[in-house]
Amino acid sequence: MALTLVAYETNFRNVTATLRKIADEIDSGSFGIVGEVALVLMGDTVEVFGIGPHSDATSAAVLLQAGALRLISAVERHGS
Repeated sequence: MALTLVAYETNFRNVTATLRKIADEIDSGSFGIVGEVALVLMGDTVEVFGIGPHSDATSAAVLLQAGALRLISAVERHGS
């Protein structure tokens, strides 16, 4: 029988469990000091949240763009 490793106790398809896990990891310091978070939520409408003591629309937009660039970079490196 094959060995099965569990990387995460939650499934990224479970939105609330994943958000709770990320919050727990932030609380435990897994990401270092987190000063700001940007979140896009798609329910009945699309909502964008900038979370943090100094968060505003501009900083949330920059974080979201940085995330998009990181994803693009990962795809580009994969093709090399």
